[in-house]
Amino acid sequence: MISATPPSILVILSGGGFTFETKCLLTTIGDDVRIVYLATAFGGTPGEPGLPPGPRYDVPQFSSISRRSFRRSATAFLGTFTRTLTIIRAERIDLVVAVGCSHAVPMLLAGRLSGRRTIYLESITRADRLSNTGRIVYHLRLATRFLVQWPSLHKRYKSSRLGTIL
Repeated sequence: MISATPPSILVILSGGGFTFETKCLLTTIGDDVRIVYLATAFGGTPGEPGLPPGPRYDVPQFSSISRRSFRRSATAFLGTFTRTLTIIRAERIDLVVAVGCSHAVPMLLAGRLSGRRTIYLESITRADRLSNTGRIVYHLRLATRFLVQWPSLHKRYKSSRLGTIL
């Protein structure tokens, strides 16, 4: 008898509020799904409260407002992109999901180039305008489904869908 393998979803644990929002999102996903994680040093550990168990692959952090560095961001972009491509193949990922963070761009790009479905969920903190990441993902059409969490954004970005994780 052939057993069906559960679908695999790749998500990012980048830290802070983005990890909190990802935890909220994962509570809505059933047990019949396998979760695979990309994570930064501060992103969290699969199996901790709010995070289902699953394999974790480390990725570098992007630069931040307080620590701006083009080199660091370029390294993080390339590292996340190549790691995502490798994981998509090795773990047989069906869906790539990212909530708001900078890692979304290389992850979703790798997902689209690999022919996988991709979902981007803009952070709940973005009520009036998209984040820089959101604008890049939206205008380059890196997500097969682009979700915003506020009606005001949904009105401005017609191809978005209205959703919520909280």
